[in-house]
Order: sequence, then C-alpha cells, then structure tokens
Amino acid sequence: MDEPCLDEELLAAARHAQERLIEAEHDAEVARAEFHRAVRRLHLHGGSLRELAQALGLSHQRVHQIIQAAGGSRRWGRRRARHPAAAACTFCGQQHPDASDMVAGPGVHICEACATLAAEVLGTGQSAAAGPGLIRSVTELEKRERCSFCGKYRPQCTGLAAAASPAAEGKTDRHVAICAECLALCAEIIAERRS
Repeated sequence: MDEPCLDEELLAAARHAQERLIEAEHDAEVARAEFHRAVRRLHLHGGSLRELAQALGLSHQRVHQIIQAAGGSRRWGRRRARHPAAAACTFCGQQHPDASDMVAGPGVHICEACATLAAEVLGTGQSAAAGPGLIRSVTELEKRERCSFCGKYRPQCTGLAAAASPAAEGKTDRHVAICAECLALCAEIIAERRS
C-alpha cells in the first residue's frame, strides 16, 4: 500500500506558518517580561497595588502576581544611607560620602562603578577586579546563589554577578550578588538621578 504524498506547497505553507507562530510566541514572551518589569518599576516608584490594578484594568491579585514574578515588591533604590558606614559599597568596600553615588537594596549597596563592572562581567563572562576582590559571573550550575537585591535564585535570572563582600569583615565567606534585571533597574535609577 502506497503512503500518501504530502502536497509540497501545503507543506511549505505549514512550515512557514509554524515559523511565524514560533516568532510570535517569542515576541509575546518578551513583551510579557517587559510589561511585568514595567509594572514592578511602577510599584517600586510608589504606586500601590490598588492604583496599578485600577489604572491597568487588572485585578489587585493579578497585579500582585505580576510584581512577584518580576522580582517582588521589596522597595529598594531610593533608600539613602543613614550613617557613613552604611554608604560603603557592598561589592568593593569603598566608602562613598555622597549617597547619590550608591543604589541601595535590602541591606546591600552597590556603587555606580561596581554596577557598570557587574554589567560588563555579565556581558563578557570574564571576571573583573572590584576593590580587593573580584566580580564574577555565576554559572547556571550554581543554583543556590541568589540576588542580594531581589532574592531571585540563579535559575530564575538571565544572569547573576557575584563578589565576596569586603563589607562582611569577620563573617565567613559572605557573598553578595546582583542579577541582570536588578542591574538594569540600577542603570535606570542612576540615569534618573542625572536627568
């Protein structure tokens, strides 16, 4: 019994439609991630869940889910150092007398120079010197490493840069890390301060 022949023209049309579908699904994933980050940024800049839900035509619960998926609702970035010791960069250990040179997270700080260095490390995969230590890219195999700013574990991040924290004197092997998403938020905060 002969196998039925596939019409080449219809097969080509099906393959073309399949490629378009794959591209559209990818574009939808990228757009969804951008939307989630934008909603999180609105929340971190002071918008309440209720205000965001009303403005975006979503339920309060859905806005909460979006913010959690994008890194959570921990407020960081506009925090100022309360005393000079708190104005030390957790990555390089350097003191910064002007708090505007720093971006603060929950118990951590990163200076503009280390944020730039961490972004370069994630871009190239090469370690770089930061003060007395190194900033290195965390591999996907290091599943227990997490961002010190948003708390995401390595598998949840597109990239993670880590350093031994010089600010943790006397503590055993304390590491500090920042994910690519939090680095992008740092860049926005720094750019906003300059404008």
